[in-house]
Amino acid sequence: MSATASARSASTASPVSDASPATPASSASTATPVSPPAVPAATPAPSTSGRRPKRPRPVLWLRERPRTADALLAIAVTVTSLVAHLTTRSDVGFSDLTEPTWWSPAVVAASTLPLLWRRRWPVLTLVLVTVPECVLQANEMVGAGFLNVLIAAYSLGAYVAGRRLLVVGLVTFSCLVGFVGVGMAIDGVELGALVSTAVLYAGSIVLGDNMRRRRERAADLVERAERAERERELLAHQQVQHERTRIAREMHDVVAHSLSVMIIQAGAARRHVRANPDTAIEALESIEATGREAMTEMRQILGVLRDGGDGGETVRGRAPQPSLATLDELVQQSPDLRVSLHTSGDLSAVPPAIELSAYRVVQEALTNVRRHAGRVDRVDVTVELVADALHVTIDDDGRGASASSDDPGFGLVGMRERVAMFGGRLDAGPRTGGGWRVRATFPGASETPTASPTAGSTTGSSERSSEVGS
Repeated sequence: MSATASARSASTASPVSDASPATPASSASTATPVSPPAVPAATPAPSTSGRRPKRPRPVLWLRERPRTADALLAIAVTVTSLVAHLTTRSDVGFSDLTEPTWWSPAVVAASTLPLLWRRRWPVLTLVLVTVPECVLQANEMVGAGFLNVLIAAYSLGAYVAGRRLLVVGLVTFSCLVGFVGVGMAIDGVELGALVSTAVLYAGSIVLGDNMRRRRERAADLVERAERAERERELLAHQQVQHERTRIAREMHDVVAHSLSVMIIQAGAARRHVRANPDTAIEALESIEATGREAMTEMRQILGVLRDGGDGGETVRGRAPQPSLATLDELVQQSPDLRVSLHTSGDLSAVPPAIELSAYRVVQEALTNVRRHAGRVDRVDVTVELVADALHVTIDDDGRGASASSDDPGFGLVGMRERVAMFGGRLDAGPRTGGGWRVRATFPGASETPTASPTAGSTTGSSERSSEVGS
């Protein structure tokens, strides 16, 4: 018996006794090592999620389901009213009450069930609730005790606004006060009943109106926040589009000018590669230099699109933006054209943004000369700062009005946009005596007040010509 009892106790203590049919001694020996904390290890599993179980939120649930909430409210008021109507007896301390009849429960239900539609038809609900309740009160029967009327009055203030609320509220208020006043005259109803009815009814309407105004104010604030968010997104989108347009314009200026120079130099090198190798080598070197400069400017333009962490080193490694001081280099990079550059005024006082736009206008104008002017003997570039206005003029003696305009491109459009950005004006067209003229005027181009220069106040001029490609 003792062996059997020990075997039973060992088999009960061992968690794997069902898996291995061993003797009592062997099961007892395996009970000690086979009881590692495997079962307790599974207990902290609920805490690994880091989330608490969601608590039921009946108010939020009902707020998301208004029809269900109204149905539950109507049912609760109806059941409570019917129970009070059927259980209150005149022989139990209520001698002034009338006993229920066969039709009175239907009147009680009729005075409460219309609360189902208190949101959809608040005026009709108030009428359908008030009339049966007044019938019950006139017959001294127990019903909802004007609770249904107060709920309907609150719904009237909460879902009706403006003049309609004022008219319906005054009419129903007058009817109720008149009904209680008739009761005072006929049945001796106390004055307190009249006061309480008037205060509670008016207070219910005012409370509902305040709740409606709070909802409208909250909805208005949400709409304003959404509209502000949309406006911020639209403004950000417009800024992105503006930046894309600016980058596209810069890329067009750089690529069009550089490719035009490189194509002309490549053609010159091809023609002189056998007869004059030195000239061909110079042309190839010019192509290489132009390509490197174009790559540097493109890196500078597209650098704003980079997200890397080495932004400081990238900015330090890029060359400065072109300016009026580098116009001479631009002229020297155009050996295929006979270009003369004339500058007048203190150009160092011109803001950098206007300097860059003026440089791009000259660059694009020279590109258009190569593309459309045909044979050109001379190009004159004049940059003048007169009376706080920067005037940039590019004249050539090419085909002028006879140049083909089948594919005008975006050069003139880009130049006009650049000048219009600063409130200036750009005129482009044939000039008297033949050729083409591009004239850009940038108002307010001087950062510091400067005197108007005289005719001989030329601070810098350059002229370069080359026979390559001519």
